[in-house]
Amino acid sequence: MQVSSVVTIFELMVRTLPLAVPVGNCLNVIRGIHSIYPLTVPTTVLLFVFRVCALFNNNKFVVVFFSLSWLAVLASSFTLPIGAQAVAIGNTNYCASGAGKPFTRVVTFVPFVHETLVFFATSWAFMRRSYVDVNVKNGVKVMILGRHLPAFSKSILHDGQAYYL
Repeated sequence: MQVSSVVTIFELMVRTLPLAVPVGNCLNVIRGIHSIYPLTVPTTVLLFVFRVCALFNNNKFVVVFFSLSWLAVLASSFTLPIGAQAVAIGNTNYCASGAGKPFTRVVTFVPFVHETLVFFATSWAFMRRSYVDVNVKNGVKVMILGRHLPAFSKSILHDGQAYYL
């Protein structure tokens, strides 16, 4: 958990570097900055994989499915530094990220799909463990509002919802 937070904060700080300091060789600098990305998103997403596996009591199917899904997130994250483009800002040595090569779009799509699956799996697990009979009306209340859940479970659900949004 610490690694995810530290690397993410580091990446956010480093991303401002080419805008604030004249760095010269824009492409190498931008690729260097984007090379941090495969550490930030996959480590954060891995925390939610652990959460889903715990909620489903390490069910083999769930563990394999979400582990493979996480590996897809990890693999897609490497497209960003490979396909990065950079542009100089005017006639200065300041840089900005350019529109990446078309294959870098996978870096947004794959984590989105993975996080959507994690969100629904988490919500489903909590709905199954709620205090009330499971029907459509109660299920929606549990999955969206966290009603009929113990306080800890409700906070875990809301934390996942906040991350997803």
